[in-house]
Amino acid sequence: MAMARPVVAHLFFLLLLVSTAPAVRTTPDAGTLFEACNKTLFPKVCLQALKDNPECQAATPRRLAELSVYVTAEVGMTVTAFAHRELNGIKDAVLYRCLDTCSEDIEEAVAHLSSLTRDLTDAKFLEVKTWLAATLGGTSTCEDACKDAPVSDVKNACITKSFEFEKLLRVTLDLITEASGSMSAEVALPPAGSGASAVAGAPSSYGAAAPFGGYGGGPSAGAPAPSSGPAGASDADATA
Repeated sequence: MAMARPVVAHLFFLLLLVSTAPAVRTTPDAGTLFEACNKTLFPKVCLQALKDNPECQAATPRRLAELSVYVTAEVGMTVTAFAHRELNGIKDAVLYRCLDTCSEDIEEAVAHLSSLTRDLTDAKFLEVKTWLAATLGGTSTCEDACKDAPVSDVKNACITKSFEFEKLLRVTLDLITEASGSMSAEVALPPAGSGASAVAGAPSSYGAAAPFGGYGGGPSAGAPAPSSGPAGASDADATA
């Protein structure tokens, strides 16, 4: 029993060291995710979108790009569902065209991202990278379509959600670019000197970023688009 005291004292000393040692940080800024997001144009947006998925904490650059594609596509479907739901109750033709144009642009982007989730090959990654690079930047077609629409909560929410989605697209592009160093495939690039429209299916452009907010609104899958606009919408288009 006399020998037990040094052993107990030694164990107590070890426990004291463990209890006072700095805890291992498990927050997103402790590892790969923080470092990867810091390389994107919108680090905070990147972290907010991916931090709740445990797999992102130590994912490879390629896997992180894949997960960002999934998240961005889901957010895009949520935003278009919001727009479609609001369209059903809109009577003003200009406001209708505003929401309809915004949702069409986002649906186009979601279609490209969804095609990648079904075919996670190097060629498809690089194809989506090329499309995003040609599409992002410049004047927002959503903002342009909404500039003459009457001021309303629906208009403001639609434009804000469109900008938020554009930020996620930019983050996804940056993560794909970071992962593409090890990818190899032949990708059809747009002709020299051509704009974003040279890439098949690309909308004119998404606009510059606006202050970040919540995504909100709508289910996780897109609602079917209305078959036609409100009375007078076609006349407004004809005179635009």
